[in-house]
Amino acid sequence: MLEAIELAGSDGTCIPFLGPTRVGKSDLMSAVKSQVSKDRSGPGYILPSPDFLYGVISPKPNDSELYASVIRTMGRVGANSKLSLLQDRMYDLLEQRDIRIVALDECSHCAEPGANLTRRAAADHFKTIIDRSGVILILMGLPKAQRLIDENEQFAARSMATIELHPYRWTNPDDRNEFTTVIYSIFDYLRERGISLEFDWIDMSRRLFATSGGRVGMVIELLEVAVRSTARDGVLDMSDMGKAADIRLQGLSRLAPIFNTDPPQDDVLLRSYAKVMRDAGLQLPDPNSSLELEAFRATEEGALAA
Repeated sequence: MLEAIELAGSDGTCIPFLGPTRVGKSDLMSAVKSQVSKDRSGPGYILPSPDFLYGVISPKPNDSELYASVIRTMGRVGANSKLSLLQDRMYDLLEQRDIRIVALDECSHCAEPGANLTRRAAADHFKTIIDRSGVILILMGLPKAQRLIDENEQFAARSMATIELHPYRWTNPDDRNEFTTVIYSIFDYLRERGISLEFDWIDMSRRLFATSGGRVGMVIELLEVAVRSTARDGVLDMSDMGKAADIRLQGLSRLAPIFNTDPPQDDVLLRSYAKVMRDAGLQLPDPNSSLELEAFRATEEGALAA
């Protein structure tokens, strides 16, 4: 992402940034913003303000919402939501503040059936924003948002290669080590705050991968539920994690037991990863082993049966 921003130039472009839910897109973008954002004194403001905006597109968007989502990052939209007025106000604010980068999350809402504008119309609006303002427009969301680009040749010509953020893959040694490192850092954080972790860290890392399919964001949410439920005694054990999973995770009953006495087998971890990829509409990678091949096949067969 940092390299793409550096190479984007100053004439305006789109950087698509897509991936499954809870895979860490928002956290990564916040880190990118903190690293590349600069305070600028635009022609309309005496005091400097950040040149990197980060907004969210609301569900079931219409034409006006795309411009309102940018305006909201700089203040109130106002009572008059007429499209032409919102367009003029957005362009004025971008120029007055000398904005360089605009990141919009949940852009996949524009590609969903409930959207109140066509995918081509949404892409045309994004294309026009790039052309008129010259900003780097980072569109974040689920992989289905790729349709906005694929179905509009003019917008595609203004877009850099899509950056996809995938979940960690257990059969990839680098991914597995990085996932475990992140989980250990979370455990260290909890322990430093006085929470006693009554489980084996290596074993729990495997179980957390099985529950999350390799998505650190989901692991964090699960641990938050577990910690809140044990706030009184400050002890977190296997049974607490099982209770938290029952509360937080959708469809846990369809997976093999994860927080029982016996740890989940490798095929459970592989199927969990495959399900996340399949549900996001992403192509599964070439399998690294016969066990992974079987896990991928089982996931695809399960999808067809559903």
